[in-house]
Amino acid sequence: MPPIYRIMEVIIYSLLNFFPFLILALYPFRHSLRFSRVITGALIGLLSIIQILLGTWVSFVPGDHAATASAVSTILYAAFYFLAVRKHFGKTLFTLLMISNLANLAVISAKCLEGLFFPALAAQDYRWSFSLMLFAVEVVLSIPVFLYMRSVFTPAVEKEPSGFEWRYLWLIPVTFYLMWYYVFYGSVSHSSLEIALQPKNALFLLVINVGAFLIYYVVTRLVLEQNKTLELQEKNHQLTMQSLQYENLQEKITDARRAKHDVRHHIALIQEYLADGKLDALHDYLRRYAQSLPDDSLVRFCENAAANAILLYFAQLAKDNNINYVVKVSIPKDIFVSDTDISVLFGNLIENALEACRHESGNDPEIQIRASMTGNSFCLTVDNTFSGKLRYANDGKLISTKHKGSGLGTQSVNSIATHYNGVCHLEVKNGMFYASVMCNNKETY
Repeated sequence: MPPIYRIMEVIIYSLLNFFPFLILALYPFRHSLRFSRVITGALIGLLSIIQILLGTWVSFVPGDHAATASAVSTILYAAFYFLAVRKHFGKTLFTLLMISNLANLAVISAKCLEGLFFPALAAQDYRWSFSLMLFAVEVVLSIPVFLYMRSVFTPAVEKEPSGFEWRYLWLIPVTFYLMWYYVFYGSVSHSSLEIALQPKNALFLLVINVGAFLIYYVVTRLVLEQNKTLELQEKNHQLTMQSLQYENLQEKITDARRAKHDVRHHIALIQEYLADGKLDALHDYLRRYAQSLPDDSLVRFCENAAANAILLYFAQLAKDNNINYVVKVSIPKDIFVSDTDISVLFGNLIENALEACRHESGNDPEIQIRASMTGNSFCLTVDNTFSGKLRYANDGKLISTKHKGSGLGTQSVNSIATHYNGVCHLEVKNGMFYASVMCNNKETY
């Protein structure tokens, strides 16, 4: 039975080596945890106990178990992380590896400092001197790292484009992780303890991590800029839709004013037909007059103002292009999807459908629009006549038919669906193009 003070030293080290970095890794996803705070805390407690047991094994069981314990700890840490965090796999993997590299830097730096200030204790596993140096290193590192996580990294991972940006970015921190593992566990002539006590190795790891965090900073800034570009495109699209809707409304108002101005002339002519007894001529005139009246398309498709405005605008465009326009929507005035997102969803999908119908050679092009609230979910489908084929780029994105490159409209739609923990599905079947989007109320999760 080892002395109590030695057990306490192992416990303190195990917690210092695990708990602060886990909290730091969870911070960017604190609003996207799969479980409640109580369950998440219980799992963290269980994992902390396992970390303590691994540290006890390395310290008190004969043999060099450091590499094995490190591997087991990493696997358990990763398993918990992917289980607890409900985010895109690339984002969680990138964060996990980035924080793991930081933890490795802290441990190696602490061991090197222990060798400089407490050489007699440094040759032993997990003494109080190690924990003291580790705590000091963590305090120094925590300030710049937390500022980076709060101001740059967290906003980048909270944004929800398609997640494609993070699909391969995890390769950056994994490269640095493998470099660290090879340097400290790849030697057969020196133990990991001997390697860690050499200041040049700690300096090497410091330089590697500084360079890595510079790369992380650049990468996350690029992701933020891309997100800003997508948001700007969405806002521009919304402004375009609003401008077109305004123009359409102005045209309707002008037509109505013209009809009102001309009505006295029509009344005078009607009275003349009646005075002369020309009822057949009057009937024919009234028929032609009714056909000349401006179309009252200012109907209400639904209670939601943003959706109704978009539907109204495209209804006129569909009529002008002889496209059958079928709308069956039931959307309340206020829903959890913002007006901006509603405008982008309806505007992009209907605009794409209208463009596709314009290029159809058939006699009966048609657009079918259905939307409704189902429980805590908002569902939208836009189907249109389509005889062509969908084209995809190598990255899986739909290629636009309006310009070179991928379709920004479908990217925006998919981004919004992802933001609301939903899905976007596109397919061609039986001469129809089917586009469906489901958005879920995040407050219910």
